[in-house]
Amino acid sequence: MQPELIETILVDAEGNVPLLARHLKRLEASCKALGYVWGGRDVQGDILIAAMGLTTPGPHRLRLLVARDGSRHIQTAMLPPLPAHQEVMLAPEALRSSEPLLRFKTTHRPWYTKTIEWLPAHPHIFDLLYLNERGELCEGSRSNVYLRLDGDWYTPPVDSGCLPGVQRSELLDLDHVTERVLTLADLHAADEIRLSNALRGWFPVNLRET
Repeated sequence: MQPELIETILVDAEGNVPLLARHLKRLEASCKALGYVWGGRDVQGDILIAAMGLTTPGPHRLRLLVARDGSRHIQTAMLPPLPAHQEVMLAPEALRSSEPLLRFKTTHRPWYTKTIEWLPAHPHIFDLLYLNERGELCEGSRSNVYLRLDGDWYTPPVDSGCLPGVQRSELLDLDHVTERVLTLADLHAADEIRLSNALRGWFPVNLRET
């Protein structure tokens, strides 16, 4: 069975979809790169109709799945507030930076299976951070990672083995962060660590060693 492409999208409390253009741009690029049928403007229409149909108050998580033939379905759920004082830990496994699907958000993510199963029982650990086979920092199972070093913010390049997240692309385009190869030593030396994803924005975390 072919994996589906995923876009996990924030619908804010006012019913807006703040990163919609970036989601659509990434999804179109993924469809074209992987040979999936791209639905064009109908994709945007589906998302906006689903967003307008939400009746419960507060922000929501909208999950769009796209099959190879272009067929789509959408799942929605309320987005609970993020508990304060989020932490990260290092994942015990390494990512293989040459794995092509690391650069695309799909339902085929076996390298994150153990982490995804482990996280729900540890609510104050937002994510596990992965290194690649060269010891370079990559990403978390559901977030991009950023380190503040000597006053500047850096995030790993896609070639280290990470998903080009839509919130990440926003931060790069606004010149808030710069791409740079990062190591475990950089992680330990960082003045601050932040994560980002489309649902939670850009937020600080602490590294838990054990």
